Amino acid sequence: MADHGLPGEKRGGALAWLKNFDVFPKTLDDAKEVTASGGTLSIVVIFSVLILLFSETSLFMKTQTKHEMEVDVVRGGLLKINFDITFTRLPCSVLSLDAMDVSGEHELDVVHDVYKRKVNKEGLPYGEVMSQKVDHARDQGAIQAIKGQLGEGCNIYGTLQAQKVAGNFHFSLHAQDFHVLSSVFEDRSTVNTSHVINHLSFGTDYPGLKNQLDGETKTLEEGTGTFEYFLKIVPTKFSYLDGHVVDTNQYAVTDHFRKQRDGFPAVYFIYDISPIMVRVKEWRPTFPHYATQLCAITGGMYVVAGQVHRLARLAYDRFVSGKGGLGSIIPF
Repeated sequence: MADHGLPGEKRGGALAWLKNFDVFPKTLDDAKEVTASGGTLSIVVIFSVLILLFSETSLFMKTQTKHEMEVDVVRGGLLKINFDITFTRLPCSVLSLDAMDVSGEHELDVVHDVYKRKVNKEGLPYGEVMSQKVDHARDQGAIQAIKGQLGEGCNIYGTLQAQKVAGNFHFSLHAQDFHVLSSVFEDRSTVNTSHVINHLSFGTDYPGLKNQLDGETKTLEEGTGTFEYFLKIVPTKFSYLDGHVVDTNQYAVTDHFRKQRDGFPAVYFIYDISPIMVRVKEWRPTFPHYATQLCAITGGMYVVAGQVHRLARLAYDRFVSGKGGLGSIIPF
């Protein structure tokens, strides 16, 4: 009876030609040499690879942002100004918000979408929220009532819509007439413009946006003066991963304080629009990129660690043990 051989042998013979393409040749166990130094290095490599793989996986799962700049070709439109400011030493009855821009728009004592709330000496708001023009003092009794409010503060917050051109908005004492203010503040050095900027932004917030003036505190221990903030507003488009785009703004700021000699002090926010627009895009690495990084980390660590171990053995054999070959074993 003819011997047709085992099925495995037939497959092995049929696929024998594939051995010519094997780039992973196997080494016989008898030809392998294990050392304590090699085992130590292997443990270090394994932990290092695990740490790097975890770090790379964290980056793959994390949403990142990319920034690009270009000339802003869109002009005009409206600028949304969001503010929340606490004046610790000025009562709401004298405080007003005024706005003007280079186009000639000028508005005094803005009350639309602007709200006020009294603040006690401990800095805590109390009482009802006010959103209307303050009644002007007409007689001595009204003036005395305002004097009785000195020492308390005012939290003013809301939203202001302005033309998207250079301009300013400021918090002043225009809620009352000049002669009333002169009667209330007989010594103008007592007009204390200390304030806390709880929030100031231009447009809609987005992840990672930093409003530089949030939390800014200015305190006057004595005297009076005007605070001026100079802002450069940068138009910004933020693109989410799902494709949703938000048109908003960032800003950079410098500030200046000048002592008041004539008139009454105020707090000014003077802004200009940058001609450069910033595009911020959310993105995540693709899976092929992630897989390539994992392979590079694993293979790179293995190759580099092997070369370092060989060089260490060579240096030990030549300079410590006095042997010139590569076959010596480091005794650790």
